[in-house]
Amino acid sequence: MKGYLPQQIEYVSRRGGPRLIAAALAALVFLAAGDMRAAAQAAALAAATAATAGVAPSAASPSVAAPRILAMPAAAAPGDPFLCWLRSERPVLEATARIIGPGGAKLSKAAGFYMPSEGEGFLYGFLLALPVAAPPGKATLAIAATLAADEGCASDAEALPEAGPAAVELSAHFTIEAKTFLHEDIPLDKANTALRTEPDPAKTAESLAFAKLFQARDSTALFALGAMAKPLNVAWRETATFADERRYLYFDGGTDSIRHGGIDIGAKEGSPVSACAPGRVVFAGRRIVTGNTIVLEHLPGLFSLYMHLSAIAAREGEVVAQGQKIGLVGSTGLSTGPHLHWELRVGETSVNPAYWLARPLLDKSGPTGKIEAPAKGR
Repeated sequence: MKGYLPQQIEYVSRRGGPRLIAAALAALVFLAAGDMRAAAQAAALAAATAATAGVAPSAASPSVAAPRILAMPAAAAPGDPFLCWLRSERPVLEATARIIGPGGAKLSKAAGFYMPSEGEGFLYGFLLALPVAAPPGKATLAIAATLAADEGCASDAEALPEAGPAAVELSAHFTIEAKTFLHEDIPLDKANTALRTEPDPAKTAESLAFAKLFQARDSTALFALGAMAKPLNVAWRETATFADERRYLYFDGGTDSIRHGGIDIGAKEGSPVSACAPGRVVFAGRRIVTGNTIVLEHLPGLFSLYMHLSAIAAREGEVVAQGQKIGLVGSTGLSTGPHLHWELRVGETSVNPAYWLARPLLDKSGPTGKIEAPAKGR
């Protein structure tokens, strides 16, 4: 199925009666058959029925306000996640957000996801990632969206007019702040040198399979809206920070440099590791380089990673609460001592894990205050 209509129809139908459910099902049938115009018209019929059931309408008359960017950061630093929200009075079939940096550089791109809300209209989120190498200066968020046909009707008995989808473009400016990152030399013993440098088909296969986790996203993963919590309830001792430029000093005299994707927190072996936010476990297993590893998905395409664990206390497919124990600190895989590697990714891109420790994913005191994750009712 294309676009966000399946989620929109399912949410509205849960709040209405039999007539509304019938209209919603009709839209799903058309959508499954690939008839987007008929699906949009059926969604509009669901909106007309919803109006009599006291449900927020899913389509609007020509007099309604145009879609608008509801919330976004005024400033962000290289390596930060970037979450923004769009409100539309008409359903959106597809939408894409882009970040254009100083000088017109294309820095990030992401499709939107549908977020049910308590208010009128439709809400869509966009999760992007500012590259670590993003230059400072004035940047632009640009959103291109395709709206469902404007199907105004007085009752579900009236014929719906023929009208095609409408394309809209929106933009807003923000500032990319300057930021520098640390450099670190890490000597490796013979075993860890071999782990990084020797060819290993099993290690390559693991890397390819792991990458596929972050190339997909679950549109129903709508769990986290508040601030994140630290994954360790012990004294916070960072042994490596996000985006450090790491130079590995190999046992045989060679070197190699990489960018560190997360934060390393030193702790005693066996210290409990907890989920930084509610989410679904999409990976729980042992890997050659990262040892015992857990990955949670919190929003569509927003993942947290926990590596080098001595034990795993969560299973794939399980929905975990913020603060729930999911494992124990260890030193498995490529590790020089007991610690937790905690990482946050937007799609395949690592972002600053500490960003949402100081702020919520969604500011409930602002214009987005009526957005509520539907996970509470599932």
